[in-house]
Amino acid sequence: MQSSLPELSSGAEQREWKVAVTRVLRSRWTFAALQVLDLLTTLAAFHGGAFEVNPLVAHLTVQFGRFRGVLISKLIAVAIAMGVKRLVWIVNLFYALIVGWNIVVATLLYMKHR
Repeated sequence: MQSSLPELSSGAEQREWKVAVTRVLRSRWTFAALQVLDLLTTLAAFHGGAFEVNPLVAHLTVQFGRFRGVLISKLIAVAIAMGVKRLVWIVNLFYALIVGWNIVVATLLYMKHR
């Protein structure tokens, strides 16, 4: 009996962790935070010499400048995501990957110019 208690506890902890991760991924607050992080990391990468690979965002940055172009793209993303309530977790996962990629690019560019 005693050996099964840690297993039950471990299983319960895993379920709680999964529920917490699911809540975070489905949260619109997570989406908003990821948009801010994407804006900041994109601008940091621009500062290091990176360029925008998304054609829409690249066009917006040419038309309105880097900051305003990326900001406008964030507003468009928010408008689209707010209409897709059930799939916001997919959008959040996608933007988490983008933020991670931006951090890698900005870090590599920073190290190159050091």
